[in-house]
Amino acid sequence: MTRIVIEHGLVLTMDQAGRIIEDGRVVVDGRDIVAVGRCSDDPGPPCDLVIDATGRIVLPGLVNSHTHLCMAFGRTIGPERRLLEWLDLIMPMMAAMDEEALYVAELLGCVENIKNGNTSLVENIFMPPQAASDPEDSAFRALRDSGVRGTVARATEARSFDPRFCETAAEQAERVGRLAGRWHGDEDGRLRLSIGPLLPWVVDEAGFRETRRIARDNGLALHMHVAESPEFNHMIARHFGRDIRQVELLDEVGCLGPDVQAIACSDVSPREIELLAQSGTAVLFDPPTRLFWGTGFPPIGDFLAAGITCGLATNGAAANCGQDLFESMKYACATAKTAANDPRALTAARALRMATVEGARAIGLPETGSIEVGKRADLITVDARQPHLAPLFDPEKALVYSARGADVRDAVIDGRVVMRDRKILTVDETALLAEVDRVARRCAASAGIALPEARLMGISNHA
Repeated sequence: MTRIVIEHGLVLTMDQAGRIIEDGRVVVDGRDIVAVGRCSDDPGPPCDLVIDATGRIVLPGLVNSHTHLCMAFGRTIGPERRLLEWLDLIMPMMAAMDEEALYVAELLGCVENIKNGNTSLVENIFMPPQAASDPEDSAFRALRDSGVRGTVARATEARSFDPRFCETAAEQAERVGRLAGRWHGDEDGRLRLSIGPLLPWVVDEAGFRETRRIARDNGLALHMHVAESPEFNHMIARHFGRDIRQVELLDEVGCLGPDVQAIACSDVSPREIELLAQSGTAVLFDPPTRLFWGTGFPPIGDFLAAGITCGLATNGAAANCGQDLFESMKYACATAKTAANDPRALTAARALRMATVEGARAIGLPETGSIEVGKRADLITVDARQPHLAPLFDPEKALVYSARGADVRDAVIDGRVVMRDRKILTVDETALLAEVDRVARRCAASAGIALPEARLMGISNHA
């Protein structure tokens, strides 16, 4: 096993006591954190690698609790449209993607997440099912090869959606069983699978109950978009033929609980917040995307006051054009304060916990999210010696309100150094970027989407 020491940094443990250790040292042995303390306490153990974190903040890797890497080729295509109009624009490109294209898109997204300090992510994938193969395998291979800690949340559709993406309940059950057998818990638990309908109206009540059964039989969590906008609840009432809101529907069909992750929750009633809290359902917020689509400010403070476990997310790069969870933390605070007309509605300290230890708990990864002995070694360093972070009076506020993903210098995931001084060690980034341009243009052409010519030297239609 490899022993790594990160020393002389300002260590934000994110443990229950909220310890911040100056001139700190974190010792990693194999996959685990085995010691946390001050460098002055002892000379430190012998090790294989020393990372000097002088002038840097050391904190747990960030947890991106919901994204769509499968849509990465749609970056900047249509973000000024309404949600469902945007989806109609992006889906033809996704339908044009083969296994090579999907792997390249997923790998690009993994690299972008790591470079932004996101050591864990949930990839909510939806692709046209194939008879001869499972497209989700490409996503899992990209997660595996990049070194990120990842969950593939397989989204399904059975009605009222593009027929190319739909499948029967029996087909879903068979495919999920195969994927769970191949990937769930692979790489010593670094890779996981979860499932859920992509949108609430693409299954009926029986479909929700069947999805719950499939998840339970395979030991999987449910991961679902919930009440993203008022339009969602209007469409639910129309498709289900009765006056019912989404969280009420999920409660009715048994799809709430501690193993359920509800994304967005922008249009919920006080009663629905009660149902989420009583059931132990986790809620995941993606404020930059809410701002892009103009779907409203979720009352984050109300969810926290109700005792709901909450995480933060970026959503996909095609939705908000990036994977910077520092941006999500900042906008979470801003939107919560605006929604409540209260500057104390969401503090920087709490937002940082939502992006680390609370976010890890929200997506079922309690073994990560804080720097404590016995936890998995998912760690990042942030360069604090920069004008936009000085003076560093309050490191938590600086990280949430002023830091950027580009400030992350090093990333350790599951005890393995995957980025050192901004260089990704698991993927040839230069070759990947050239491949992305070539493959994305091929998929766009197949989908009938016209793209402008490349505007950077060294990138062309034939790269």
